[in-house]
Amino acid sequence: MSPISSTGPAGAGVPKTAQEIFTAISAAIRLGDIAHAQKLRELLLTAHPMALVEIIKSADLIEEEKLARIDKNHLALWDKLYASLSLEEKNCLYYSLIEVVVPPGKVILAQGGFNTKLFFIDSGEVLVYLPKGDKQTVIAKLGRGDILGEYTFTTISLCSATAVSHSELHLRYLASTSADSWENEQPGLYAKLIDFCIQYGKVDEIIRRKQLEKRTNERYAVVGQVSATLLDKEGKRIGSQFRGALSDLSVAGTCFMIKCSKKTTARTLLARHAFLSFSFSQGAAELTFTAVGKVTGVSFHLYNDYGVHARFVKQLQKELVQKAILFKK
Repeated sequence: MSPISSTGPAGAGVPKTAQEIFTAISAAIRLGDIAHAQKLRELLLTAHPMALVEIIKSADLIEEEKLARIDKNHLALWDKLYASLSLEEKNCLYYSLIEVVVPPGKVILAQGGFNTKLFFIDSGEVLVYLPKGDKQTVIAKLGRGDILGEYTFTTISLCSATAVSHSELHLRYLASTSADSWENEQPGLYAKLIDFCIQYGKVDEIIRRKQLEKRTNERYAVVGQVSATLLDKEGKRIGSQFRGALSDLSVAGTCFMIKCSKKTTARTLLARHAFLSFSFSQGAAELTFTAVGKVTGVSFHLYNDYGVHARFVKQLQKELVQKAILFKK
């Protein structure tokens, strides 16, 4: 029998009154059983929703005990992040992290691959590569106190570089599914984490500059519609069509706007191939054509609007793009 299943001697019974439950919560915390203390607090909330004093005090006790158990070295290393958080937010973030040890030579992120994790490097070194011809060129070295994967975590995009552990790596990571659950529990935490990523992320700015330097296909603002159907691995169309308004077009790819009520649904489009049907019209003039594209990013806008970025499997003819940009509202 658990020593905290009653408020008195063994066999005294399960606590029933608000004060008895609060006493049991305090006992659980003294014994270091936070999980049981949280279960007892859920009982308190259900059985005595108006016992506000006990509810508030028990929450404070649990949060203080959770904070006391956080790795102090981790707190000190990531002080710039944790200093901006409330007590509850600190605990929520820390206990959402998964701690792992990665051996040397392990690929953590692969260019063009899928990633939904934000990595916090506690020790070790990571090399970040971009292809240059037939070779891989190191564009960044990350180590203790650096974050990795911030762009693919905070947006819905494929990895723009490859990251490999150069030495044994001690890190913690946050999965996007964990962050998604914060909306009701700690609604302000995600925004603070995004601000930290923007301010202290290193790799994405380097990559962004290099990509701007090598971009050779000009993008044009266009006015038209696109119907998209996802493809399976064999190239067969699956599911129903979804429609969007075109934003821009180039010989290499396109961006179009769609409505989507959930971020998790929008995320499922990433890295998928789609059959795209384009249509343009102005008065009696019309233009239609099709292409197959791979979704490389999905950007969030206001009011459930998402921008879907797709790269064509086979480039369009320049003459076709020139015709498309002539259509205006």
